[in-house]
Amino acid sequence: MPRDAETGGTIVVGLDGSPASRQALRWACWEAELTRGRVLAMSVREGPDLMPGSEFALRSRSTWRDEDAVRAALRRDVGLVATTAPIDELVVTGEPADELLSAANEADLLVLGSKGPRGLSALPLGGVAAECIRRAVCPLVLVPAAPAR
Repeated sequence: MPRDAETGGTIVVGLDGSPASRQALRWACWEAELTRGRVLAMSVREGPDLMPGSEFALRSRSTWRDEDAVRAALRRDVGLVATTAPIDELVVTGEPADELLSAANEADLLVLGSKGPRGLSALPLGGVAAECIRRAVCPLVLVPAAPAR
């Protein structure tokens, strides 16, 4: 989506209810405030024909197959972020990497949470993050989970 001099672009952020994805949302909102952009907070719901096991489609809990539960979890996570950036929410059904990359096709940035605050060579990546790194057509930021206090 094109930008003009007055507004920033769109930042897509994947949310799965994990601390890392909530940290990624906070970072994306901070970046959107700086650039006067907007955030698309996105959760991918497992379809009945998808294999569980990705970080953006909750694995073993059947509640993530229910669209209302996914939407409520997304709304809760978005509600926890104090920001002035506009945030749109989107729940889709499909394969997580494909859906995130599809949304990022028209975006300026894709933001994902990572499982730990280590250097990139030691960064534990899930299948979705690894696939997004491999196939992304826009810049991608991996945000580590906040350290435990």
